Amino acid sequence: MPGYPAGVIGVSLAEAATPLSSLLVTVLTSGGTLSQAKCILTPPPPPPGPAWGETYCDRFTVITPPSG
Repeated sequence: MPGYPAGVIGVSLAEAATPLSSLLVTVLTSGGTLSQAKCILTPPPPPPGPAWGETYCDRFTVITPPSG
């Protein structure tokens, strides 16, 4: 996926509130940073494989600063 951060130690998936046909991918890095990307699921259904993330997902953006 575009901008996937290094050092990911946790991943969370949730349905986005808007639009409902989106998936939020949130990752936690070993440095304590949370980053998030939104992926469109429909319409049309995304194809399987690596191109899915590049075509249907926004770039990961930091949503919290590193702790410390």
